[in-house]
Amino acid sequence: MIPSSRPEYPGGPGATQALLQVDRLSLSISGTDILQEVSLTLAQGEILALTGESGSGKSMTALAAIGLLPEGAATSGRLLLSGRDLLTLPERDLCALRGREVGMVFQEPMTALNPVQRIGDQVMETILVHRAMGRDAARARAAEVMARVGLDPERIPPTRYPHELSGGQRQRVGIAMAIALRPKLLIADEPTTALDVTTQAQILELLTGLVREEGMAMLMITHDLAVVAGMADRIAVMKAGRIVEQGRTAQVLAEQRHQYTRQLFEASRHQAPLVPVSPGETQLSVREAVRDYPLPRKHPFAPRRAFRAVKGVSFDIRRGERVGLVGESGCGKSTLSRAILGLEPLQAGQISLDGKPILSHGRPDPEIRRRVQVVFQDPYGSFNPRHSVGRIIAEPFHLLPDPPKGAARQAAIAGALSAVGLKPEHAEAPIHAFSGGQRQRIAIARALIIEPELVIFDEAVSALDVRVRAQILDLVAELSRTRGLSYLFVSHDLSVVRSITDRLLVMRDGEIVERGDTSDVFDNPRHWYTKSLMEAAPKLPALAMGGDDDAGGKPL
Repeated sequence: MIPSSRPEYPGGPGATQALLQVDRLSLSISGTDILQEVSLTLAQGEILALTGESGSGKSMTALAAIGLLPEGAATSGRLLLSGRDLLTLPERDLCALRGREVGMVFQEPMTALNPVQRIGDQVMETILVHRAMGRDAARARAAEVMARVGLDPERIPPTRYPHELSGGQRQRVGIAMAIALRPKLLIADEPTTALDVTTQAQILELLTGLVREEGMAMLMITHDLAVVAGMADRIAVMKAGRIVEQGRTAQVLAEQRHQYTRQLFEASRHQAPLVPVSPGETQLSVREAVRDYPLPRKHPFAPRRAFRAVKGVSFDIRRGERVGLVGESGCGKSTLSRAILGLEPLQAGQISLDGKPILSHGRPDPEIRRRVQVVFQDPYGSFNPRHSVGRIIAEPFHLLPDPPKGAARQAAIAGALSAVGLKPEHAEAPIHAFSGGQRQRIAIARALIIEPELVIFDEAVSALDVRVRAQILDLVAELSRTRGLSYLFVSHDLSVVRSITDRLLVMRDGEIVERGDTSDVFDNPRHWYTKSLMEAAPKLPALAMGGDDDAGGKPL
């Protein structure tokens, strides 16, 4: 965890000269209002957290600050960086600013990185584009900055490609690219959303250290109040394109003068209303599951080595039971989930549903595929970008012997969208028109539309803002109560797992190191690794709520 006490630093909140000044910024795209008179200031050496729900305008504010607004955008007001109004600068001048004076860490590192370019070359690119130094010096600077963000060249050489790295390592590459030329302003757009708790703690500590040591300012975009409670100097709360409350972090969290701030705080602490159940007979059985991946040969005649991702894992899920699986990135959680779905073959062991093997002649049994559905971690990567939302949601219908057609099909799609907090008319829209959180809701709707018996939620709420996350968790709890739905909830968010599961499995390096009732594991962790996960998890301070609803956008 990042210490809550922050040292004084020159140019911080008490400084008179703001590095970034957003003055009554309004933005509309094709006639639709996105931002309405947003006003913010950010001083050198300061961390400002901009928080709010998906679609509130956080990312658009960040894109405006780096001059990356889409076509058709109309703006008014001022957006000053070191006294220059970015809204009036030509594209050529904005290109000169990006990377050199303003760096940005995007939400999804895999989509922000070039998949066919080595990571060292991508870090060098910013330096070479700005002609800051020669190629040899740029290569040395890239190696220096990669080491600065924790990418050990011995373990993670610059010659690797993005797909060879974990999510946390890819995020570090993105940070290295953003800080390669020591920009004055660093914008971090949800940089820890999909990271496990220990990696998240490391990234937050890294970002905070960069701000304090390099003297840069940071605009942190996030929906998670717990993430910024211990690192941000000030918080600005955004709703529907407006700043409804802002001020010093401790003061905003303590007073919560606007009703929306209180709603976010309450949603962050939300506990899903799980009704106690009496699980039935064993539904899913995993016995001594082993999954290996071949590694490259050291030379043409060397024996082929293998990496063992899952090492003899065994557990059961009974009918109606709600089981959580937690662990760091790379521990084997997703590999095990894919094996349960029949998407990964096992080298040893067996996985069966109601006594029937998941794989039949090396392929998933069609009936089992209908009864077991999944919500993947990366919603956009699991969708066909050319299909409409309605077609995406209806994909599982092909597993039914008599799929609905015509009006019945449209009604089922509309019902699935409504169940996850979206509108029926969204069925006609393309998937790229939605935010990351909205895509995750669409993925959940697709999994639920054929009413499966067992659902695997693989980081299903990691990209959702706190209020939508609370709604989805309540939905999952309701499905469990009304339909007797069993599920395996794979997550790095311990607070979510605690509120939505009855039993917990803790995984490390391909093995289950601790298991038991969820409340017992949280209250009395026995394994050192479980304890380390709980210590790394961000926590909201226990602060009193109160105040009035008209704090508006005035700085406190």
